[in-house]
Amino acid sequence: MTDESKKELILTVIDVIYNQMDLDRLDEFFTADFYNHDGYPGAPTGPDAFREYLPYFKKGIPDRKLASEFILVDGDRVVSRTITTGTMTGNFMGYEPTGMSYRMTATDTYQIRDNRICARWGNEDSLGMMQQLGMIPGGWRTATNDSEGSLETDYLKP
Repeated sequence: MTDESKKELILTVIDVIYNQMDLDRLDEFFTADFYNHDGYPGAPTGPDAFREYLPYFKKGIPDRKLASEFILVDGDRVVSRTITTGTMTGNFMGYEPTGMSYRMTATDTYQIRDNRICARWGNEDSLGMMQQLGMIPGGWRTATNDSEGSLETDYLKP
C-alpha cells in the first residue's frame, strides 16, 4: 500500500464510517482483530468497537462531523489530526440535551495491515467538548473552544 493510498483509506473512513455512519462497511476498513487502545476496559474489539460507540454519539449529537486537517504517514502508521463539530440535541453521556455546539481537535494514530486498519490510538479534547456542551463548568479557553487552536490560525498572529 502506498503512502497516498493509506491517506486515502483514512479520509474514506472519516467520511464513510464517522460522518455517514455506514456501519455496514466496517469490515471493509477494519481487521477482525482491530484493537482500539483508547477503549474502556472490556470494550469490544474488531469492528464491533465502532458498532457500539458510534450510534451512541449519533443519538446525542446527530450532526457530528469530522474533518481532517492533515494526515502524515510513517511506514504502517498513519496520523490524522481532525476537527470535530456538532450540536448536542439528544441525551449524551447521561446528560439531557443542551442545544449547545462544540468544536474539538483530535489526533489519531492508525496502524495499517493488509490494506485495513488494525489498531488505533487517539487523543481528543474531551474536556473542551464537555465544557462547550455545558456538561461541566469551565469558562476557560481550551485548545479548541473557538476558531483558535487549529494549525491554520495558531501561528499566524503577530
